[in-house]
Amino acid sequence: MRLLALVTQLLEWLRPFFETYGYVIVSVEMFFESAAFTGILVPGDIILAIGGVYAGQGELSLAGVIACGAVFGVLGTSAGYLIGRRYGDGLLRRAPILRRFEDRVTQAQESIAANAGKTIVLGRFVTGAAVFVPFVAGSSGVRPLKFFAYAVPTMVAWAAGLALLGYVVGNNVETIDRIITRIGLGGLALAALLIGFWIWRHRRAPDDAETS
Repeated sequence: MRLLALVTQLLEWLRPFFETYGYVIVSVEMFFESAAFTGILVPGDIILAIGGVYAGQGELSLAGVIACGAVFGVLGTSAGYLIGRRYGDGLLRRAPILRRFEDRVTQAQESIAANAGKTIVLGRFVTGAAVFVPFVAGSSGVRPLKFFAYAVPTMVAWAAGLALLGYVVGNNVETIDRIITRIGLGGLALAALLIGFWIWRHRRAPDDAETS
């Protein structure tokens, strides 16, 4: 399949960089992905999964990839929390480029006010939310002990899950190729539609409950 061939070609192009600087790449990307606002530009989750792929192919250690992802993810999250705790919402007013994110910050503030622990945990797994939640937790006055009690184990689980996913893919590229070849693009499109429908229904359910 062309898609898998493209992905394989990309992995081969990146291989020399990860063979030499793999742990550094994962560490730096995870720090900035988890820090306040910089995560908007840094695809740390993708880089971590790619690190897992190379671990599956024997280029890196799986334990090393997970450790780098977890430790530097926690450090980045801590930086976001401390920036929010130190500067608060005033940072948005002093940095015009950040004002475009005020709506997302407001949503995160409302979620933190309703249930801080749940927001810290779930925010790590929601695309885009992980960038704002640590900052908002700090600016909203969430106590450090409470924040880190939720944030640290969540980051470890998230880093381990992504690295393991990449590891499985790296060990089974040929199997995945055979599966995709058999079901074809039509099968993949159908699977994507079903997953999208499930996510849409899942997100709509709370709104329906509120309006009823």
